[in-house]
Amino acid sequence: MGDLLFNFTEWLRTTALVDLALWISETKASEIMATNFWAIPAFQVIHILSIAAAFGSILMINVRVFNAGGTSQTLIETANRYVPWIWWALLFLVISGFVMIIGEPVRELINPIFWIKMVLVVVAILLSLWFHNGVIRKAEAGQGVGGSARAGAVIITILWCAIIFGGRWIAYAPA
Repeated sequence: MGDLLFNFTEWLRTTALVDLALWISETKASEIMATNFWAIPAFQVIHILSIAAAFGSILMINVRVFNAGGTSQTLIETANRYVPWIWWALLFLVISGFVMIIGEPVRELINPIFWIKMVLVVVAILLSLWFHNGVIRKAEAGQGVGGSARAGAVIITILWCAIIFGGRWIAYAPA
């Protein structure tokens, strides 16, 4: 795995991302982020709290798919309660993520783990939308949640855990 990441990093260094990262690092916004020692940690806190809100909300819906959690709410009620939290959290994730990229463009844009995480985020959002909409449609039609829905809930939970792990691993990847 180490050789694969090294080769991916070496390939990233041959792309226009290096020029983009260097250009961003010379902007006024990046300079402001670099000179304020509290800026990047503050946005990292916002990012971490946002991922916690998104993951917690997804987890609550997925737990309800298993008919667990000791609640009297239906799956539809649970989804209606937590889906807005997911969207707001994703908005804050995007904003704080862009700010962190501006603050440390070379560390982020030339990092293979960052790009793996970004692909996983896109896959997770699309898969979550498709999965949760399908489960809600079945629930609205009065059909029960089957084994495939439960397997989907587990896969989505694992996928979001990989995203969280990837976010943490960015600091330790070769760049």
